[in-house]
Amino acid sequence: MFAHQRALAAEWLGVETRAPVRVHLVKDYAGLREAVGAAPAWAVAVARRDDVLAFRLDRLTRAGATSLDLVLRHEVVHQVLGHLGGTPLPRWFEEGLCVHHAGIAYFEPDASLERVAAGGSLPTFAEVDAYFRRDERSAALAYRYGHAAVTRFLERFGPDLLRRLLRNLKAGLPFEEAFREATGVPLAEFEEQWRREVTPKLPLWLFVLLENIELALLCGGALLVAGGYLHWRVRRERAMRSIEE
Repeated sequence: MFAHQRALAAEWLGVETRAPVRVHLVKDYAGLREAVGAAPAWAVAVARRDDVLAFRLDRLTRAGATSLDLVLRHEVVHQVLGHLGGTPLPRWFEEGLCVHHAGIAYFEPDASLERVAAGGSLPTFAEVDAYFRRDERSAALAYRYGHAAVTRFLERFGPDLLRRLLRNLKAGLPFEEAFREATGVPLAEFEEQWRREVTPKLPLWLFVLLENIELALLCGGALLVAGGYLHWRVRRERAMRSIEE
């Protein structure tokens, strides 16, 4: 299964693979650190540049985003890109490729990209790599961020230009220069357009309200009921005072 998934990833990326891979199935986080060295506590698996892959059995599941199949499809992209050489990809772009290939990220962020963008807190391409080195919540947002940006890249430019971009990096071009040579578009222009697309054309309060419309309707209904009851109580008390007088 591993060889098949690696072959698919290598063909998609246009990168040749050579060295055999050493796979470690470890019991827990302590075993992960022993196998690969430094790793965040939330890591499900790690692919090192020297063709060592480690999977945590305590974080793998039979189904869903952390199933062995999906985690393997994610990690083989890291493993294949380790053979690219040249200039490394930004973390957000590489993780975006991994999530795109797997089809789903390991973690679900607490807030959608659209909500973060509507609140004016969406990080830039230059800033988001640091989110992977923070806690699980920040990493979850960064995975979603990379996935969304890479998906837009592939929709706009296609897999052929992705492979051209990777060839430029292999030749040693800096990422921004490799991006522009491959696509004909400056990275800053692509980022600006993508940020406009992901940012809702609504105020944050209205976006959050529409995002949670069912809860908002439920709360609105409860307020109407409570208001109606209070109105009835006030009228009843007035009527009782009138009778007493």
